[in-house]
Amino acid sequence: MGLKEKRIIKAFQTEHYPALEAEINEVAGYAVPMDIKWDTLMENRFSHIYHHTFPKIYFQPLIEAFKAICVDEMGTELLRAGLKNVVIVNENNEHSLGKAITFEDGVLKINHSPVINADNIEDKANRIIELLENKLEEFAETTTDKAPAAEEPAPQAPVAATPTTQATAPEAPVTATPAAEALASAEATEASQNQQEQASPLPQVSMAELYDRSFALACEKQEIFARIVEGLDWSCDMLEGKLTYGDDKVFDIQVIGTYSENEKSWLWAWANNQSGIPETFLQTSLAMRNLGTSHQLQDLTSPKLQTATDPGAYYSVIALGVFGDTCYVPLTFKGLKVYVTVRSKEVDGMARNEPALICSHFTNLTASYQFPHKYCLQYYLMAKGYQVENCGNNILAKKGKDQILGIFDLKGKLMKISNSKTAVQA
Repeated sequence: MGLKEKRIIKAFQTEHYPALEAEINEVAGYAVPMDIKWDTLMENRFSHIYHHTFPKIYFQPLIEAFKAICVDEMGTELLRAGLKNVVIVNENNEHSLGKAITFEDGVLKINHSPVINADNIEDKANRIIELLENKLEEFAETTTDKAPAAEEPAPQAPVAATPTTQATAPEAPVTATPAAEALASAEATEASQNQQEQASPLPQVSMAELYDRSFALACEKQEIFARIVEGLDWSCDMLEGKLTYGDDKVFDIQVIGTYSENEKSWLWAWANNQSGIPETFLQTSLAMRNLGTSHQLQDLTSPKLQTATDPGAYYSVIALGVFGDTCYVPLTFKGLKVYVTVRSKEVDGMARNEPALICSHFTNLTASYQFPHKYCLQYYLMAKGYQVENCGNNILAKKGKDQILGIFDLKGKLMKISNSKTAVQA
């Protein structure tokens, strides 16, 4: 490396890198160990563009990847525990991402040419996200009490009763690559009548937050619906917007989207120009698109997504929380899985409103699924009409004469939940 290159790299270290390092640490939530081999990051013919290419090749992909991983406390804790070091080096001008970016023994290594394919930030970020999601837990020094990020940055979704001759209760969660304010509130009721208007005024939130706010209530309604239709044959008329179980259980539906196992792709119903489904039955799907536009959520605004895992349950749970539909059902048609939401006064009327039942349901969820306990309980109780207060590390919720207390450890894991009449040990 000549004097000219040394001066250019030194200028980058002093003028540009501190701000990039600060942003990396901010999105990660801690000081990320960085081992940068500055003397290897050189390409004599292009040293004059280092201040443009270095950020795009080495640092911006890290920032975007850490944003995706650290959307919640679970991801932040796992990153801190599993990422031992970040090494940035240029050993052989590599630019094939499969070889240039690796994650082994807790060390994320970016061994990439300092100039080639500089603008390809998104692909580099996706490569880092994929590696971290698949291997972070393996290298974590301690296992967190929450689930690791799924292949699509997001928490896990309960599976609805699959409409076969034998309907089943929610089972192993379906993951995907992440609910408005109080769920099932008066605003949600109004939203079910005018969904597109309801989406725009929502505060800025992430996909993971929307999902977590909906999770507990969605699980409750899925379980109730599964019991109602258990053992019944089904038929669906998309053009009429009706889903029928047995002889007399007829439900109004909204079509959300479809997942193709063969193509490994998700297609939003609002973007499916070949379906012929009347727009009346696409209102929830359209509202999801508007929600994505309002909050810059690309998953909700991209007509078609390539994804190795089915995100339908994940998206459907969000739709239930934000727009007040009752539950969702995946219907299998000719190799496609069609996700619909259902509106049912019968299911809504069987909601668990007694404090003891609320406590019991939430305790059962903590034993069956991995999710952020404290955050989810707060929004579950808000959806039930409780006034919720955060008392130190605990939650106190009041509704009339009823009172529910949630006690958590320092990591937000439920230790005990009790109400004015009974206590249930987690």
